[in-house]
Amino acid sequence: MNSLLCGLRSELLRYFSGYSVLGILAFSGLVPWFVANFLGWPQNSDRLQAADNVGIFWAIAASIAPVATFAGGYLVTRESYYGTIRRSVVTSGAMSVFRAKYVAALAVGIGTALAGIVVWGGSVVFSLAPATRELLLAPGSLGPLGAVVLASSLGALWGCSLGWIIQHYYATTILTLLIPLAIELPLMANAPEVARWLPSGALAGVVSLPMEGLLEPVPAFLVSVAWALVAGVGALWVVRRKEF
Repeated sequence: MNSLLCGLRSELLRYFSGYSVLGILAFSGLVPWFVANFLGWPQNSDRLQAADNVGIFWAIAASIAPVATFAGGYLVTRESYYGTIRRSVVTSGAMSVFRAKYVAALAVGIGTALAGIVVWGGSVVFSLAPATRELLLAPGSLGPLGAVVLASSLGALWGCSLGWIIQHYYATTILTLLIPLAIELPLMANAPEVARWLPSGALAGVVSLPMEGLLEPVPAFLVSVAWALVAGVGALWVVRRKEF
């Protein structure tokens, strides 16, 4: 346990070193802003009921999950990019580094979700009508926060696995950030019977994204866990056979 905590501390110190983390923080606010702008919200919020606006807020907040997926992969691909992962493995052992990065991915996924909600939410909350703002901040309206954090955590674990499997910064970025927004999001709108079984579609179901055809939260959670387990087994297979 002590070695795992030391590994976690090392991973988080490495993650927060430099300016790259500021880019991830910016993306956690920019991605939901992009989605909101695409939907014309909150510009059209005055034509909706307060409860509807709160639902839209949390639905848009779910788009932070792909950023958390990228952040989870970044824990691995950053070291691959700079060529320091071999040194980490030689120093601490492959399995110790493997476990520490997954625990760090879980922490990073939670942190990315909370940071994105604060950054993006803080930029739009004052654009909302007072009634909507009060309802959004009411304790009874914060239930979806847990779902967004859960989806982001699962996404970060999925991204960490992809980072181990691919170990290439740009390829992992495409898979974790660009494909969900450029391919899976349109599929959710046009072919939900397919998208709901894909990683991003399952995460959208976890947060009850208001799109027809997506899975209910519990089945979506199980599908997300299945994706994470399959990817985790693949990552373990790669690590055990790779000579760093």
